[in-house]
Amino acid sequence: MRVAAVGIGGAGGRIVERLWQDNERREGPYLGAACALDTDTEALGELDGLPSDRRHAFGLSETTGTGTNGDRASGIAAIEDERLEIRRAIDELITSDIDAIVLVAGLAGGTGSGATAHVAHALREVYSLPLYCLAVLPAGRDDDAAANTMQALQALESPVDGQILFDNEAWLGSGQTVDETSETLNETVVARLGALFAAGEATASDTVGQSVVDASEIINTLSDSGFTTLGYASQDLQADSGDGDGTVIGQLKNRFLGDNSDDVDEIEAYNAVETTLRRAVRGKLTIQCEVASADKALAVFAGPPAWLLREAVTDGRRWLTEELQSPEVRSGDMPTPDRNTLSVLVVLSGVTELPRLVELKKLAEQST
Repeated sequence: MRVAAVGIGGAGGRIVERLWQDNERREGPYLGAACALDTDTEALGELDGLPSDRRHAFGLSETTGTGTNGDRASGIAAIEDERLEIRRAIDELITSDIDAIVLVAGLAGGTGSGATAHVAHALREVYSLPLYCLAVLPAGRDDDAAANTMQALQALESPVDGQILFDNEAWLGSGQTVDETSETLNETVVARLGALFAAGEATASDTVGQSVVDASEIINTLSDSGFTTLGYASQDLQADSGDGDGTVIGQLKNRFLGDNSDDVDEIEAYNAVETTLRRAVRGKLTIQCEVASADKALAVFAGPPAWLLREAVTDGRRWLTEELQSPEVRSGDMPTPDRNTLSVLVVLSGVTELPRLVELKKLAEQST
């Protein structure tokens, strides 16, 4: 799936920079275009992983280039005066091969909270492409940050087709802060988004799955479904299963040629697929939810071809359907013959039971 990613504010810009770097490392690129928009010129200057012409400052008359200091009203004022200019900057990135536009923003701050919905509305005036937002929720229990977040989520309901949520609070260890762990948090987000958008972007015949996940499958899962959460799990596989002798030559052959197809034990492969899927669903999600509250789901299985047993993938999809009690469960496989890792990405969309949003709503009410 080819996407154009637009980072808004500090957190959004840093995540889009990571997406850009992740995309450059992949054989099958998924990022058709990317840019970062911010009211803080210093923060933009630090995004040296993005080309300079992909970084745009706005609202300088409102903020003097130093950001909004958490003031949502300032973020709104900053974008209102330059809405057309910002849209033109994004217009340059949208080519005919783009399948969807993804806005990325942290909603605790003034820029991400205030400007993101306005950017979305500006794009909606011109494009009929699917438009999504990766919304990063704040850690802690700050009333003002919670108020910014809840107002932004509500403002985004109309212009975007779906919101993928990432809850910083859920991913912090005891005593950790977002500043201390921002690199790890961003890596987590990008690993899951990259796995989702790269699905189906095969570059060689041996990387085409038995059941390909194309852009339409992803769009049908994400669109018109409110909030989405992502689950992910992986496990290393036995490196010497192909030759059986455990020699250095055999191991190198497995690693670089993916030659572990002949002697893979089917029961072992079946169990590996089943276990990894269940860990992806029942492990830590980008935002914790009641899994059964999801309306739709998509599971993407990636690994060496011999391990992606059709029966295991089919049974895994059936299990997920029973877990959700929903008929709208899609699945597909993504062969990676040059890797000895099995991974499963799960997209749960239309989720409604989200304890963290309930908590943020209560905090937001205290700030009024």
